[in-house]
Amino acid sequence: MRGGRPHDGDAPLLIRMRAAAPGVSLGFLGEGPQDVQFLREDLADLELGNIAGTGPETRIEPLLEDRFVGVVRAGHPLLDGGVTLAGFATTDHVNHSRRGRFTGPIDTALAEHGLERGVVAVHPTFAPALLALLDTDFVGILGEHVHSATARRFGPATFPIPLDLPSLRLSLAWHPRYEADPAHARLRGLVGEVVRSELGDDTG
Repeated sequence: MRGGRPHDGDAPLLIRMRAAAPGVSLGFLGEGPQDVQFLREDLADLELGNIAGTGPETRIEPLLEDRFVGVVRAGHPLLDGGVTLAGFATTDHVNHSRRGRFTGPIDTALAEHGLERGVVAVHPTFAPALLALLDTDFVGILGEHVHSATARRFGPATFPIPLDLPSLRLSLAWHPRYEADPAHARLRGLVGEVVRSELGDDTG
């Protein structure tokens, strides 16, 4: 059975899946710009992420809400004396966006204060963006719990972002053709259980 996008909960999901359904193999797809098309064309069974604009034919199950925090290398000068809004805005940023977007809610919030940030690069996923931060003075953004397992492996520093930002909503999406499929329902249940237990309660 094809899975959805790779995520921080992959290892616990694989362990749980192997125990519950030893004959099943999962395939994780790279993130793309058109989630609806992947599901509609039966290229993926599930989509896991911050899902919006999927269309009326897509089923969505909300899993958890997270908050965005800043991330920098350990010992970053931005952390000296506490992170200020001006310091956050004037330090160059590295984004991660599966749609390749250079701007988002952070830029909208900064504009309300008459500020803007410089974005050096945009990576399609969080992991390469994090690696780009470890040997530089750039700033990144992560989901406090959603990305904690990946971040913890590399030991960066995180900090609250001094802005009023919308929450990060993690959901599952699938095409209604699989609504009543027992195997798909089991997969959905396992993914939901892992995400809620491994990410929702993870305080990093």
